[in-house]
Amino acid sequence: MTADEVMREIESMENAERIKLLNKLFDQYFDNRPPKEQIIKEKDESFWGKDDE
Repeated sequence: MTADEVMREIESMENAERIKLLNKLFDQYFDNRPPKEQIIKEKDESFWGKDDE
């Protein structure tokens, strides 16, 4: 499928389906944040220090 074909399909979707698609695209291809567990660990370390310190 070409980009133009994809755009035509997106334009034919209802708004709710477009929003679902955008969320899925973001999660699959564009979200480069670290996992939640890593964020929590880093915040704990910044507040409490590392275990070996």
